[in-house]
Amino acid sequence: MRIRINLYLPAIIILCLFYASVTALAQDSISCKVVKKYSDGSYLVQIGDITFLAITEEIQKNALKKKRDLLDAQKEIILKDSLLAKYEQNLAWYEATNNHMKKYILELEDTYKGYKNLYRDYKKLKEPWVSLEGGIGATGDTKPAILAGIQIRQIHVWGFLQEKNSGALIGANFRLF
Repeated sequence: MRIRINLYLPAIIILCLFYASVTALAQDSISCKVVKKYSDGSYLVQIGDITFLAITEEIQKNALKKKRDLLDAQKEIILKDSLLAKYEQNLAWYEATNNHMKKYILELEDTYKGYKNLYRDYKKLKEPWVSLEGGIGATGDTKPAILAGIQIRQIHVWGFLQEKNSGALIGANFRLF
């Protein structure tokens, strides 16, 4: 490494002198001098009114590597930003879908309650409010007997008629299943 730096310094000085001599032919004399030597091996060189920074090959490679790393990092940031934008877009879509589903569930629950009420009303209409009941039978003696009754909702009233006997019954109807 020291050999390269030591080789570059004379090359830079020769280049400066060559540049100065070429420009000296075209112009008045231009001076070339090393203004400052830095600890990293680079030099601040002044040729006429122009100041140059002479760097080593290693510094140049490091600078190019850092520039490449910076470009790679910027590409990665762009990629991740686009992914974040897609995630945010998907999140908004999922939230909207979730809100629509909640509204739909509420509508379905209302519809279910409506159908349940409709079924209950139909069931009430299906069961008769008033009905007449009748029957013929016999008791211990051989005379025929008539049983007649009326039902209002779940309350039953029956009358028992026979030639010399009669009676009344009251009952209720309870569903088991």
